[in-house]
Amino acid sequence: MIMEFIDNNITEDRRRKYSNALIVKILVILQIYGISYRSAENFFRNHPDIKNDLGLENIPNFRTLSRRARMIDWHKINNEILKSINTYKENSAIDSFIVKTCKSSTASRRKNYGNYKDPLSSWGFSTKGWQYGRKISISLDIDSSAILEWNVTTASLHDKNMAFPLIDSVRNYSYLLMDAAYDSSDIYEYIFENTDCIPVIDTNKRRGIVESRLSESRRKGLEIRKKEASRYSLRWEIERTFAILEDILDSEYIWYVRNRNYDVSVGIKMVAYNIIILLNQMFDRPKRKIMDIVI
Repeated sequence: MIMEFIDNNITEDRRRKYSNALIVKILVILQIYGISYRSAENFFRNHPDIKNDLGLENIPNFRTLSRRARMIDWHKINNEILKSINTYKENSAIDSFIVKTCKSSTASRRKNYGNYKDPLSSWGFSTKGWQYGRKISISLDIDSSAILEWNVTTASLHDKNMAFPLIDSVRNYSYLLMDAAYDSSDIYEYIFENTDCIPVIDTNKRRGIVESRLSESRRKGLEIRKKEASRYSLRWEIERTFAILEDILDSEYIWYVRNRNYDVSVGIKMVAYNIIILLNQMFDRPKRKIMDIVI
């Protein structure tokens, strides 16, 4: 059923040996099973049932999979999947986590000499301490656990600087939940002026609260935070999503290699995750039932 969904929703710009829909199905299956592109041929030879279900006569090699993956708009595919997921547009959340692009020991060693290989990775601080890599910011539909949108930046970029395009992705939701990193007047103003959301943002106590210096938008936001204290606890759904992405879909480490497109690498994981969310809805399973699918 999922394969039929992909066939019906992936467009083709021209005739190719391997259609866009077939490439998407192959990449999603490899992601779910935790198989690298280089091991794809062996995987499908050892799983003829999956190969037959896909209608694969010849298995695309590593270079073909890498090149075709970069040609696909994974954000567009994700939007098509979201149209089939039941969302009530009630509660949403925005947050980020850091993907490590090399071992921590390697990053620390290279820090002393300043000869990092990845020009777009950097050191960033999170709840896990200082980490070296790329930052993945996402917007989430809390009620369905579906990922609405994502972006990839260097780890040192502050969360609120990349919040605005993600806020746009939840503009029609009733509530938007965010942690203290987003507690700023410009975030509040953007939400109040451009969306239908009620922002429930944790208070950044390190900044202090001086009543006489509060902007009107932040004063209003702090009042909402007090009023919606119980709702704010729903924000932890996004932390659970991060745990699944990191521990089960192998997003904690995405090693830097030359020519790797991190938006594509992350996008495949997001699409695979949302396909599992859709599958759980279609078969009336718990929304986070994933371990029996991801191997």
